[in-house]
Amino acid sequence: MKIGNIELKVPIFQSAISGYSDRAMREMARRFGTELTFSGLMLDKSVTHRRMWLQPHYAIKDHEHPIGGQLLGGDPQKMVRAALTLQEKGYDLIDLNFACPAPKVIARERGGFLLNHPERVIEIFQRVRQAVKLPLMLKLRSSFFEGDQEKEHLWRICQAAAEGIDAVTLHGRSVKQRYRGTADWDIITAVKRQFSQLTIIGSGDLFTAETIIERLKNSGVDGAVIARGAIGNPWIFKQTRCLWEGDGAWLEPDIDEQKDILLQHFELVRELYPPKKAIPFFRKFLTGYCRRHPRRKTIQRLMLAAKTVEQLQQVIDKNWYNNSSSNET
Repeated sequence: MKIGNIELKVPIFQSAISGYSDRAMREMARRFGTELTFSGLMLDKSVTHRRMWLQPHYAIKDHEHPIGGQLLGGDPQKMVRAALTLQEKGYDLIDLNFACPAPKVIARERGGFLLNHPERVIEIFQRVRQAVKLPLMLKLRSSFFEGDQEKEHLWRICQAAAEGIDAVTLHGRSVKQRYRGTADWDIITAVKRQFSQLTIIGSGDLFTAETIIERLKNSGVDGAVIARGAIGNPWIFKQTRCLWEGDGAWLEPDIDEQKDILLQHFELVRELYPPKKAIPFFRKFLTGYCRRHPRRKTIQRLMLAAKTVEQLQQVIDKNWYNNSSSNET
């Protein structure tokens, strides 16, 4: 899959995930074989402020290339300035988010709100396209509300995107659905058929490698982006890569590997944040890391209760292998 001048051998990558995709998560994704990652979602008005670049969600290291930055905003001029800043900061790709369903984002007329205003979406990406040399992507949802008129907005945006946009990521839910129900991959398939010249990347409910491969093969899209399915689960990248390249069946990580990878990720988080912040931040990943554990409920409860680095380490040391052969559902 090609996105402008960026070529991926395996057509998957790690999404920008607000509050999650810091340097530690990106590093874990790369260790497990993804070739492209995204930093956290960035507000257009914040990108030009020096303070933002001190945060590990956004600052990038030399070994992280290629890396994309995702922008959120509704004012064309501010989006242009923000895109130029990302280019200056060394990002390799820019993604414009017109999909975010968060209520506070909608209330400020950003993200998915703009799907109801296709002409403003088009103005924004056309002006950004004129300003920057980097590959440019759009992130969209199928509609704001459900309905045929809503789909016409999507069609209008994709039609305009056929000139100058390097890829479109499409999530198969409406903005109002947020993450309820199931993603509609039929609409993603239909968009790819209608706009075959566009690089279309599918998104939604990609929680296993088998599902990802099935969606890639059945929908005809050019690639898939992994978001929630990668939280506490970096194995999904290697597993998908193995299946895509035909390397045979994937072996699930045993309890030793699960512990080792969890601790690797935790160590990266500790390098980025002071102890009081490291624990609350890493807590968001623990449910994913505990999912494969034979005593999932018990180990998850104990780890989530830890309030200090020492307490979390103690839980792991004392409880990870304790009666590990006793399965819980």
